Amino acid sequence: MHRWFLVRHGETEWNRVGRAQGQADPPLNQAGREQAEAVAARLASVVFDAAYSSDLRRAADTAAPVMRGRDTPIVYRQDLREKSFGEWEGMTYEELRLRYPAMLEELFDERPAFAPPGGESDLELFARASGAVARIAARHAGTDGNILVVSHGGTLRAMIVSMLGLPVESMWRIRLSNAGLSVVTVFDEGGATIDLLNDTSHLGPGFDV
Repeated sequence: MHRWFLVRHGETEWNRVGRAQGQADPPLNQAGREQAEAVAARLASVVFDAAYSSDLRRAADTAAPVMRGRDTPIVYRQDLREKSFGEWEGMTYEELRLRYPAMLEELFDERPAFAPPGGESDLELFARASGAVARIAARHAGTDGNILVVSHGGTLRAMIVSMLGLPVESMWRIRLSNAGLSVVTVFDEGGATIDLLNDTSHLGPGFDV
């Protein structure tokens, strides 16, 4: 049995102003760095047998405080990157609404085969994220313990629905906030349970999810 501690990265300026990030690499802003420290304080008492992070710096710089002072190294993986939004990366929702209204409607209609120009579809994201889950699980087969994964909203949603055996269409029905914590227990004999979903209590009472 493994407990997966899934953390979305802290806030970036692109998050704050509503730009599509995808696999672009903006850094954490000041609020995001404070959120990363809050996650680290929240998880200080948890012993991690393994730690994984997307190699994009907003995720890597969220994972670093959590694992600071520990002997367990962070393994950085490209398959934990956010969904690629291709030509849409760096654009705001308003810009997308004006330039790609029909495509944006497809995105919000839960059509998993749809992909932004030059980007990934939800089906491709789901395949990549579920593959990452399988590879990480295989690496730790036959052991018990806690696994930290710091990644991105879309990727973590895909990982969660994969673990639970839910259809890909359900992934965008899960809300994951910046620096939110989710915990999923995966059993050796099969099956999984959500123990915690998008908990932001460590960010303080004034945090707006």
